[in-house]
Amino acid sequence: MDGEEKELVARARHNPEAFGRLYDQNYRAILNYILRRTGDVELAQDITAETFVKALSNMGRFQWQGISFSAWLYRIATNEIARYFRKGAYQTVSMEYLREEQGFEPVSPHELEEELIA
Repeated sequence: MDGEEKELVARARHNPEAFGRLYDQNYRAILNYILRRTGDVELAQDITAETFVKALSNMGRFQWQGISFSAWLYRIATNEIARYFRKGAYQTVSMEYLREEQGFEPVSPHELEEELIA
């Protein structure tokens, strides 16, 4: 957790524009995380949207207790994925289908790390 992230989180509690920057910094990583677990582009986009809605509505509850804001987002995303699968309304899709039909190219953890650092 760097100082810039802490400052953005503090500002985002009262300023949607600051939350927008946090969204921009974390969206792709969260989307890819969810996509790897669901295998469905549209579903991953929906769960990603729900993840950020929950984060925004719970900004006042986030506390710096040894975890970064992005780690908190991953926890919310994990909970949203689990909630979806508990409902039992899912189907699996192969990575080959995602590449050929959806034009999706997975991003390696190294590429994500470089993008987040940049």
